[in-house]
Amino acid sequence: MRRVAVVGAQWGDEGKGKVVNYFARDFDWIVRFAGGANAGHTIYVHDRKYVNHLLPCIVPDGPGRGFLGAGMVVDLGQLVNELEALAADFPGVGAKFAVDPEVFLVLPWHKQQDILLEKMRAEPIGTTGRGIGPAYTDKASREGVKLCHLFDEQMLQERLANSWHMKQILYQGQLTMPPDEVAAELIGLRDRLMKLGVQFTSAVDMGKVFRSTSVLFEGAQGVLLDLDFGTFPFVTSGSCMAHGVSSVGFSTFELDDVAGVLKAYTTRVGAGPFPTEEDSLLTQGIRERGKEYGATTGRPRRVGWLDLPALRYAAIRSGLTSLVITKADVLNGLETVKVCTGYRIDGAVRDIPSTSHDFFVAEPVYEELPGWPSTSHVNFLKYMTFIEEQVHVPITYISYGPKTDEMETKSGLIMSM
Repeated sequence: MRRVAVVGAQWGDEGKGKVVNYFARDFDWIVRFAGGANAGHTIYVHDRKYVNHLLPCIVPDGPGRGFLGAGMVVDLGQLVNELEALAADFPGVGAKFAVDPEVFLVLPWHKQQDILLEKMRAEPIGTTGRGIGPAYTDKASREGVKLCHLFDEQMLQERLANSWHMKQILYQGQLTMPPDEVAAELIGLRDRLMKLGVQFTSAVDMGKVFRSTSVLFEGAQGVLLDLDFGTFPFVTSGSCMAHGVSSVGFSTFELDDVAGVLKAYTTRVGAGPFPTEEDSLLTQGIRERGKEYGATTGRPRRVGWLDLPALRYAAIRSGLTSLVITKADVLNGLETVKVCTGYRIDGAVRDIPSTSHDFFVAEPVYEELPGWPSTSHVNFLKYMTFIEEQVHVPITYISYGPKTDEMETKSGLIMSM
């Protein structure tokens, strides 16, 4: 049975949700394995738009099912809202989802901490305020609660009381909602999930099922935002790479393909290094045509040219075996398109950064390529070929619009020229 991981090959917002939703029709299970509600995956179902922050991008009226893995940090209120919105259009869809009881929960305190910490920083990171960093911090420091604790209310109360005691000292009484209120809210959300038909099943119990069916693994953010290998400290707090499938009991050696999703240009939300960023009338136009505003926060995305050194870095870090290019149509009509082919670091030109620190000091080296009037033009094919030759990873699919079905295989595109 086929097993494929889809990850972001840039700084997130590459269109992974749409790509996953397109592929999902051919898979039995779609598995989110990392991240939280700071990810915004936009899909279109019957021409209606949905933004999934936590739900795997299944086809709601298709045969595939969704699983939320233990590498995630889950805001139960957000999860319930997404499910109820989807169930309004697709009654009973909640039964198509299962959640690993080992997932760590984002508490109301985590969101408050997120805002307080950002205000304390001399140089803000640019977080979404969704509590992701504080939740992962509590997980690493062995505080907080998992979903399984909601089925042992005495343990839940004890863990919340201990965490509250420490946090009130650290934050000098600035946090609201005492433990009993948080517990009541969590239990209420648990019951609403059960009413929606959501299953609570561990990856251990699902092991045989996953290995006897086809599985599509859905990543969050992008490799350059990975906690270990991204542009630290301007990163997210979890794994953005295919290696995150280990949280669902898989090894990357079991994957048939690791598909990296990239835009035909580059964007980034929030602070941090961005070597190819350009603030000009041209890139402002690209932002408007590409509707480059964060799906989670609505913040305008920073825009720059395609960055091949960063893409090579992502390919090595996450073991990419194929590429899916999105938003090529946004560049339609440009006379020329700039591409960063190398970084000048300490006076020498390099094809690929060695460490994440190199992104902070890199000066981009550009090459200009002919533009294209449409993605069916030969110049766009040359653009894709140039990328493949530079990165040594094949492009297999092209997205030429926001809707799910606005996708084409590269071979299909060539045949239609």
